[in-house]
Amino acid sequence: MDVWCAIRTYPDHATELGNVSPKEPVFFIKPTSSLVNFGEIDVSLGDIHHEVELVIKLGTDLKPVEMTVGLDLTRRSVQDNLKKSRLPWTEAKGFKNSAVIGDWVEYDSSASVTLDINDKRVQDGSLEEMTWPIDKLIEKLSRWAPLTSGDILFTGTPAGVGILRHGDALRASLYVKNKLILEHHASII
Repeated sequence: MDVWCAIRTYPDHATELGNVSPKEPVFFIKPTSSLVNFGEIDVSLGDIHHEVELVIKLGTDLKPVEMTVGLDLTRRSVQDNLKKSRLPWTEAKGFKNSAVIGDWVEYDSSASVTLDINDKRVQDGSLEEMTWPIDKLIEKLSRWAPLTSGDILFTGTPAGVGILRHGDALRASLYVKNKLILEHHASII
């Protein structure tokens, strides 16, 4: 199982970080060993930023079969320095416990995700707001990536990313047609 991640799939997120939206989907990969369930998130490595995302699991036909809500954690200053030097982002994106995922449920194309920190909504995004639909992301990725059944794909984050602070309480939620399907909590240590 591999952990694939799409970048800048929500135009407002690209804008908030001063990035240009790519003309076609772009991806990076996280180590499978970076996967962790919701619970405690350690921010002792520095400026860790949250990025709530819909995460999908691929079936035998490389179509989405399951989904969950996840957090793509990012060491933002490390990422910014690597980007300035035109170097890969692995240190900023692939660190221990940087891919937080919830419970799996059946995939639904009308899904949306939210993130609340200390009971304040900071991120909210639906698949409809993405530049490319899920099938286009998978189609583009499968042209070059060795995708297999069971691989997961972080589909990108909506605007509103920000730093996590000691003591923050997170609530990541997954909705289908505005109905709450999943809710996971994490505390920042």
